[in-house]
Amino acid sequence: MEETVNRINIGTGYNPDSGNVFYHVRWGIRFFFMGFRLLTRHASLMGLSLIPILFTIVVLFSLAAGSAWLIGEAFAVSFVDEVRLVMQALIFVVALALGYFLYMPLARVLLAPLSEMLSRRTHLINTGQAGFGTAPSWKRAMIEGLKLITFQVAIIISVLITGFLFPPAALPAGFVLATFLAGLDFLDVPLSARGILLRKKLRVLWNNKSLAIGFGLAAHLMLIIPGVNLVLLPAGVIGATLLSDALEANSRIDLVHDHAESDGKK
Repeated sequence: MEETVNRINIGTGYNPDSGNVFYHVRWGIRFFFMGFRLLTRHASLMGLSLIPILFTIVVLFSLAAGSAWLIGEAFAVSFVDEVRLVMQALIFVVALALGYFLYMPLARVLLAPLSEMLSRRTHLINTGQAGFGTAPSWKRAMIEGLKLITFQVAIIISVLITGFLFPPAALPAGFVLATFLAGLDFLDVPLSARGILLRKKLRVLWNNKSLAIGFGLAAHLMLIIPGVNLVLLPAGVIGATLLSDALEANSRIDLVHDHAESDGKK
């Protein structure tokens, strides 16, 4: 398909002033899947996505194969070969599924400069504007990724403690946590590319929490689908950029720069 940088303004139909919570959740889900659609329609986005996709394949299969090998070696004497092979196969599949949750924070740091480059290209295609008015260095991008991981670890520990003290709350708290972190991993990228610091990013997401929940819910569910999760990182970054463009077009990011407080109803 012919490449173009003419603005397309995806998300112009979104009304951030709607009082319907489910309206914002639906739009959050839509923005996520718009990322997949835009990725397949623009060659430049697909080109920038090749490294994240290859990185995903290498890391996931290395984690899964390494886990299966270690388990096989640990129980080499305890089980006959047939049982050990079945056990290794099961460990490989489980590690492949769970490895993505470890991979995402790792990729957020190591691929931070490339992710922000992908976000800027998406912004150009969507709005016709080159860049976000600021261009943080690759070092700054990686530092922001580390800050995000530190914040996520603190949240995870808090939820684990809550689940230990109140076991009935463990399952719902875990689901909410996974949804929140899945969305945060992606939405952090276009906000970091704009030079916004972590505290202000969290304020943006809080002021648009229903929208962020919808986006995170879609990302969380896509994590468990084999094959689809290989392109989840670039597609998620693209979708998050479209979402942030819509917020910026409606001055929902400018509010943060101006230190203005939103009513927080959504």
